[in-house]
Amino acid sequence: MSLKGRLEDLNICSILQLISLGKKSGTLKLENMGDQGSVNFHDGQVVRANSSRFPQGLGALLRERELVSPQQVEDALKFQRRLRKHQPLGPIVSYLYKLASQDIEKVVGEQIERIVVDFCDWKEGRFTFSIEPVATYGSAQLNPLDLILEKGLSPQRLAVKIQLLETANQTTPLNNEDLEAKLRELQQRQDRGRINLLRGMLAELQNPDLGGGIILLILRYASELMRRAIVLDVRGIRLVGLGQFGLSSKEGGADQLVRQLDLEVDGDSLFAQAIREQRILRAALNNTACEQRLRSLLGQIPDDVMVAPLTSGGRVVALLYGDGFHEAEPGLALDAFSVFLSQAGISMEQLLQPELEI
Repeated sequence: MSLKGRLEDLNICSILQLISLGKKSGTLKLENMGDQGSVNFHDGQVVRANSSRFPQGLGALLRERELVSPQQVEDALKFQRRLRKHQPLGPIVSYLYKLASQDIEKVVGEQIERIVVDFCDWKEGRFTFSIEPVATYGSAQLNPLDLILEKGLSPQRLAVKIQLLETANQTTPLNNEDLEAKLRELQQRQDRGRINLLRGMLAELQNPDLGGGIILLILRYASELMRRAIVLDVRGIRLVGLGQFGLSSKEGGADQLVRQLDLEVDGDSLFAQAIREQRILRAALNNTACEQRLRSLLGQIPDDVMVAPLTSGGRVVALLYGDGFHEAEPGLALDAFSVFLSQAGISMEQLLQPELEI
């Protein structure tokens, strides 16, 4: 995912939420009437921000709050330069002057939040977001005075806070209870959206004219949760490819390659475990022959994959393999998907039955 455009067309709140949903690492650069700024994301979390309108570094912020003296900041920087392995200024100040690390993290977080909130007043200008590795907490590539967080801030939380500030027309910090209530409301809306998706998909399964469209329907729902998936017909100890999405092939025939896929299930494979236990499994693939063959087709495979059985009449009629989850903790989304698959298995058996009787 990469973004480029004008702030007149897409506001900062929308940009923050898009990056958050994608769980991306990269840099958002902003320009507005001679001002410049940037926000760095790591796995979708805001870890760093700077703005030409807020030139203060960590040392200056700590001095403003009278947590350290100018001389102590100078001494901490000298100490930092003598270290063989780079350390951020915050932990050094904490170590030398017995300041609580939580207090320093709070100062940094408040300043990053202040910078991002100010960006929302930039109604004109340009932005670009590029996916790239970012210098994370403790990196020697950082300016020693840079503002960087160890854990990061939630872009979604920032976006909600910004919207509440604009609605209330206030510049003072919001009541945390109001903010938490708004975040809970947002989560409930997202959960209801997942339930509505499930209802719509189940309704489509009732269409008697679906035929082979059942496989496409399963893949379409899977695409809401992950970046690629394969549906496999279970034929005894063999798995035969039926359909896919998200795969790429140098020859441009990913669909054909999947339909030619014929795997013999090894007893120690994740596929065999899913068939035996008849439940969704999320884990790393093992190194059995059938899983190695799947690796040769897919290329790089993450450690977190899903193998989900489609059952009917107490037996597994098909398997869904998927990886590249859109959300770190899908929660209700996977629960709803499991319900859908339990119904899809019955429809799949009816679709595949003539082929099984040959």
